[in-house]
Amino acid sequence: MLIKVEQGLPALNSLRGAWLTLQKETKASPFISYDWCAYQASLNSQPPVMVSAWMADKCVGILPLVVKPLSKRFSLPVLSHLCQRFTDYQMLLCDSAYPVADILGAMHGYIQRSQYQAYPLLLQYPDMALRDALLNLSGSAACQSWQQTFFRLQGAPVKAKVAREARRRKRKLEQTGSIEIHTQYGFDEALINWVLDQSAARHGANSLTDAQHREATLSLLAGFKDQLHLACIKKDGAFLAAHLGFVHDDYLYYYVPVTSDDERNLSPGIILLHEIISDMPNLALEAIDFLRGEESYKADWGNVFKDTSGVFIHGQYGMNIKKRLLSKMWLSRNS
Repeated sequence: MLIKVEQGLPALNSLRGAWLTLQKETKASPFISYDWCAYQASLNSQPPVMVSAWMADKCVGILPLVVKPLSKRFSLPVLSHLCQRFTDYQMLLCDSAYPVADILGAMHGYIQRSQYQAYPLLLQYPDMALRDALLNLSGSAACQSWQQTFFRLQGAPVKAKVAREARRRKRKLEQTGSIEIHTQYGFDEALINWVLDQSAARHGANSLTDAQHREATLSLLAGFKDQLHLACIKKDGAFLAAHLGFVHDDYLYYYVPVTSDDERNLSPGIILLHEIISDMPNLALEAIDFLRGEESYKADWGNVFKDTSGVFIHGQYGMNIKKRLLSKMWLSRNS
């Protein structure tokens, strides 16, 4: 297996053809698609570090990385995943014919002999397959734990009290005006703009939701029309609540749910979530993945809970005692 480590936007762009082929063959998540990663690279001040694996002339793995400080307090440079912004899972794009652990092991072995050998590797939000492979590598340690929450159609039903309350609120809402509920709305720029504006107003603008990047964001999302999920509630023709997410492998990534201030006391976002869950068979969904975040509603609506974490892998520090000490200090505070 041949491993290549190349730096800069030209290196990322040169992989485009192989990347598109591999993501199509593997039905990859949007979070590791070429367009998603290229957009992330355009937002970063540091150049991407592209690690790729090849068998003969075929690309069988791509891991996009970037050099960044370990944290605001610890300036130690580390290799981290290229996708830092508005990306809930950091992934390795891998040919399904090869185990993730084999591809990652070969990549890491090469990095340890490259110009980046002294850099620790930190992936804060790896998906489960990548996390398991990372923890198999020498010098790895779990860090910054968090909980994944899912609702699986084949699992326990929504708690009776929670579902009953959602139905009650729906009846109350229907008394306030003409209500439309769409669990699958189709691609609509007006709705996407409304979702992004509501998210920016409530949580603060970022590079996904701010006006400065809006044209680029709309272009990015338009490229995922086949995987994009939009749902909404309208009152008297105006949007009241909505969800923007992605469908991948029969899972709905519950990505950006928003509500307006109108009728907030009736929790229209919760009503919409209940309607989506009720319509999962018609939407051909097996599960909803609530992604990262500790929002309280997830405890009510999830029926599967998994503890997971980021992974830190020590670099080849040699005689550099400072780097070794900084790494240990950071791990002691984040384990």
